[in-house]
Amino acid sequence: MSWMNRIANRIESIPLGARSAFVYTTATVFSRGLAIITIPIFTRMMSTEQIGIVNLYNSWHGLISVIATLSLTSGGFAVAMKEYEGKRDEYVSSVQTLTSLVALIIAATYFAAPLFWDNIIGLPTSLIMLMLFGLFVEPARDFWMSKQRYEYKYVLPGLISILSALAASVLSVVVVLKMADKGADNLAEGRLFANYFVLFGVAFIIWIYQFLKGKTFINIDYWKLSLRLSIPLIGYQVAAQILSVSDRLMIDKIVDKSAVGIYGTLYAVSSISLLVWNAINASFVPYLFQNIEKEEHKIKEISFGLLEAYAIVAVVLTFIAPEIVKVLATEEYYNAIYIMPPISAGIFFTSVAHMYSNILVYYKRTEYVMYGAVIAAVLNVILNAVFIPMYGYYAAAYTTLVGYIIMALLEAVWAVRIHRNVTGSSESIYDDKKIVLLSVGTIVISLSGIIWYQNDILRYTITVIFAIALYTFVRKMLKDRKNRDA
Repeated sequence: MSWMNRIANRIESIPLGARSAFVYTTATVFSRGLAIITIPIFTRMMSTEQIGIVNLYNSWHGLISVIATLSLTSGGFAVAMKEYEGKRDEYVSSVQTLTSLVALIIAATYFAAPLFWDNIIGLPTSLIMLMLFGLFVEPARDFWMSKQRYEYKYVLPGLISILSALAASVLSVVVVLKMADKGADNLAEGRLFANYFVLFGVAFIIWIYQFLKGKTFINIDYWKLSLRLSIPLIGYQVAAQILSVSDRLMIDKIVDKSAVGIYGTLYAVSSISLLVWNAINASFVPYLFQNIEKEEHKIKEISFGLLEAYAIVAVVLTFIAPEIVKVLATEEYYNAIYIMPPISAGIFFTSVAHMYSNILVYYKRTEYVMYGAVIAAVLNVILNAVFIPMYGYYAAAYTTLVGYIIMALLEAVWAVRIHRNVTGSSESIYDDKKIVLLSVGTIVISLSGIIWYQNDILRYTITVIFAIALYTFVRKMLKDRKNRDA
């Protein structure tokens, strides 16, 4: 048993924050990995039109759920956890009442004119009913996970995330295979119901648990603070979702669902790393909030290191895109690989935007988070309306890149300005110049992948050279940091 004790002691020696970040990141990677592993099954069993319905459902679900949650699980939640340290359970159950009421209002709005909304959304009634139930219970799971993450509790959340993702993926595959064998033509509905039966079921259990534990259904003080912080973030989240999914919604209206299926599948592949970033950022926020006012901290080093790592992931995904698509999809998807470089580069800029929006949330200036996202989203919709009819769904990848660049730039400028005004210092929280150089380099290198897709030998050679250079650079950085800490 001594070796087990040594392992346990070694784990205990790791800082709690690092352990928490590792588990949440691992759970996220595992969940997303299951989704990626099942793509080859679904793309071979389902038509591009059926895949398009799945992508369309997920797009609308992501957009509407922002309103249903009132963005209460965004940055403002961390502020509330700090503000109500001794009454967190009461706070969570109270704001859960708030999101449940909003979900009921959304449902009532739908039932008032179901045919109208069916036509607008472009989905069958059964899927909209599924979505409405999810809007009612999903915020409960988000609240619980956010609270656990803030308190650095990771064992149970990690297990629930992994096991529910595994059960949902397995059940989805089984249902699609069974339906395909019987010649059913509504595979998209079967896949979505199977997947969300598990996820919404877990959320419903948590919904009941949190009411029983918190025993606070309405607290006006909790609601006032939460809404004051979250209302600007609702605008941000809605705008960010529009920026993220408007391409698919507009492709559905301008082109067709088959194009949505192709574009949405490759977008999902390109954005694999985004969920990893969300987990990393969620673990970084408590450190930022707890150290931002201290004289000595390592915020600059840690934040830039995280952005460097994420940029590397974006570039690597871009250069191996042809191989990824050949493994995950069928020939119908191959010609669309050229949209992956601009999508990967654009998604990288979400990490930059998140870094600076964290500062705006800390200083309770969330309206600026909203302004940047709204401006970028409006620009994106206009560009989509102009260029998708002219160049097809390929144009959406580049309009999305432009939108993300604008959002990150605006939020960076406002965050730096507000931090300096509040502190009276000329120093920035982050190393802004390095972040600009990293961002430009990520765009250039990612878009260059378009050229190398035509020549595999050159692409492999460049990838190997880049990997060797990266390995050398990382080793040098680690050595320098070790020398500084010694």
